[in-house]
Order: sequence, then C-alpha cells, then structure tokens
Amino acid sequence: MSITIGIFVNPRKKQVRRPLQQLNDWIKEVKPDASFILRDYDSPYTEESYSHITYRSETEILDAAQVILTLGGDGTILRTVKAIGSRGIPVLGVNLGGLGFLADTSPEGFLEHIKAIIDGHFLIEERSLLSCKVNNGEKIFTAFNDFVIDKAGFSRVIEINTTIDGHLLNSYIADALILSTPSGSTGYSLSAGGPIVIPQTNVFIINPICPHSLTNRPVVIPDTSLVKIRVATEHKEVSLICDGFTAASLPSGTELEFKKAEYGVKLVKMKEREFFETMRSKLRWGEDFRNKDRWSYHNS
Repeated sequence: MSITIGIFVNPRKKQVRRPLQQLNDWIKEVKPDASFILRDYDSPYTEESYSHITYRSETEILDAAQVILTLGGDGTILRTVKAIGSRGIPVLGVNLGGLGFLADTSPEGFLEHIKAIIDGHFLIEERSLLSCKVNNGEKIFTAFNDFVIDKAGFSRVIEINTTIDGHLLNSYIADALILSTPSGSTGYSLSAGGPIVIPQTNVFIINPICPHSLTNRPVVIPDTSLVKIRVATEHKEVSLICDGFTAASLPSGTELEFKKAEYGVKLVKMKEREFFETMRSKLRWGEDFRNKDRWSYHNS
C-alpha cells in the first residue's frame, strides 16, 4: 500500500535545497511506492520546481500524510509538532541545524531512512507533552520541550508559588522557573543546571533560574502530578514561554496548572537506544584531546 510522506522544512535555511533535490532525484530513479508532498512556503529555498514532489498547504498535508519528514533542526520539529497537534502523525527529523537531539537523522543518511519507512522497517518512539492551563482554562497551551515562567525583562525577581498535588513545594523567588519534559531536559533546563532525563522516563522537571536561595535545586516529579503555580510580580506582567516562543503575557496573580497532556508525540527512529548514542555524540562525552598513548595501559 502506498504511503504519503509530508515534508516540513525550515524556510530560512538554504541547506534545505540539497536534500530536497536529492529526494527528488531518488524518486525519479527508484519510483518508490510513496508520494511526497512539500508544504508550500514563501521562501526562496523551496521555490524551485521539484517535478516528483507535490506542493500543498499545511492543512492538506496534515490531512493526507502518514509520516512527516522535517528538514531543519529541533526548532523545525517543535513547530511541526504544534501543527500536528493530537493527530498522532509520526515525525522523522533530519538535522540541518546544531545539536539536533530531536532531529537526529543526518542529511547523509536520510534517504536510507526514507526507504526503511516505505518498507515498514522503523520504530516509533513515544514522547510525552506538557500542557498548561491559564486561569482555570482561559487559555491552554502544550509544550514538547518546556514551559518557562519568566520575569519578562524586568530587573526584579518574581515570586512563583508552586504546589504539587495540593502540597506546597516552594515559593520560589527567582528570575524564572522551567517546567520541562524528559525531551526538554537536554534543552534550556540542562543549560540551567538541570539533569539529563531519558526520554521514556515518566517524569517532569521543575528547575528554577537564578533562585535567591542557594539550596533551591531542580526537582524531578512523576508525570502524573498536577502542578499549580501562582505568579506575583512588581512589574506589569510576566511571560509564559512555550518551547522557546512567548505564548502569553500574564499579569501578577495569574494562576497556572501544568500536567501531562492527553496526547503525545511520535518520533520515527531506526534503532533502539539511539538516545544514548545521540547524547554521547552531541555532548561529546568521552572525548579527551590529550595524548593517551603516553599512558602505560595503552602500551600493554
């Protein structure tokens, strides 16, 4: 049975031209049992005519595709996941960016992965999402990586009163507070001193930024928890940032509820435990630029 593969790209990256041309040439030569549809961007990097790739709107792709291919970086995957919403379409990310913890397929290997998808030889890795309800449902947001409650450029700290399942955790006095999924543990939370969490772990991370107490540290909680937060500021507002983008500006006294979303994300993977390989590679663990040959055990 033929499969339809949608393609989302970062329209600001000129690097998308090469893999799109490679894909088009491969389709022409192999004639795979699949159709490919590219989102119609207003971008000079996707305006070329690829005779074997169809251009469609975002909505048309989401209605037709069984798999989404992204060309870009982790940010492209984050934007694609928001577009997919609760549809449950699996995503294969090709990394044209920097670290690429989510988009971890290389441009050199993506055609082999496309072949595997068409042949049905791939794995689906489930990732959890975090939802945020503002003022008892006034607004609802969903994050793949993290939410950040931030002081919005104000010079003074904010107060972030935080309870877990009705029990007071802390009333943080800090610049900001990160609530992260396991997927987001290698993002902003890691930069702020948080732990690396294996993606399949059923937890969330609460991590204060520049707290006014040296004893405040990241806390890992079950993802079955309900986290309630009330923010207070001397400034006119604080920012709620969702996956790196400002989702809302909130006045002092706003109440927020965080919990695991009712649906998740499906990432296409080619082999099990790839996260460990990605982690070692991206974080350059085990690398040592010293001359180890001078040590006796290398010569034994």
